[in-house]
Amino acid sequence: MEIGDLVRVLRGRDHGRICLVVGHSVQRVQLVDGDVRPVKRPKAKNPRHVEAIGAVPAELRARLGAGHMPTDAEVRLLIAQSAVQSEGGDASAER
Repeated sequence: MEIGDLVRVLRGRDHGRICLVVGHSVQRVQLVDGDVRPVKRPKAKNPRHVEAIGAVPAELRARLGAGHMPTDAEVRLLIAQSAVQSEGGDASAER
């Protein structure tokens, strides 16, 4: 699991939520969703309790790698876009 991966939480109170990995160590990943878990307060989670479902665009991954955090609004937008793509729908048709 790398910084910039989108993951689905498999265990815990936030089960089923899609989050963005903004940091990691050997035993923990740092997750944000821009809503319940804002960028300023990431959730430390065991990597075995999440599954990778995709990655963010290369531009944002490079920014994250350089230490520049996205805004909560950007994170929410990425998660919404990934949810629409996984359903196979069109973002404009959902509104």
